Amino acid sequence: MSNSLYIVWKEGNNTGIPIIDEQHRGIISTINSLHYFIQNGDSEKILQPTLVTLKQYTLIHFKTEEAIIAKAGYPDLEEHCALHQGLAEKTDHVYQEAITNKDHKLVLSFLRDWWLNHIVRIDSKYVPFVIK
Repeated sequence: MSNSLYIVWKEGNNTGIPIIDEQHRGIISTINSLHYFIQNGDSEKILQPTLVTLKQYTLIHFKTEEAIIAKAGYPDLEEHCALHQGLAEKTDHVYQEAITNKDHKLVLSFLRDWWLNHIVRIDSKYVPFVIK
């Protein structure tokens, strides 16, 4: 049995916005939990609950983030909200495809990409506007 983490939270991942950091840690937890079950051959037991969590996370996190950056006067708010809409649609697509094909690796890959390309790279752009 392996206990390695797929993604390790680093202090550099902190935005300095407590609720956002906490929610970002939540997505890391979801990713690592799925990875754990995949490593141990039990991915079918956790795939659907992971996808339900992901859909709920998307709704809660995007609403939280959008409210915070709107209040901060983030100039790229509309663009950021459009990215969220695209991610929500992609989440729905991944959910359907993963359930149909029992493809846990698709979900893990999607989550990793979400972490690396959206949360780490895109979300960092609004931080200076919120923390001023």
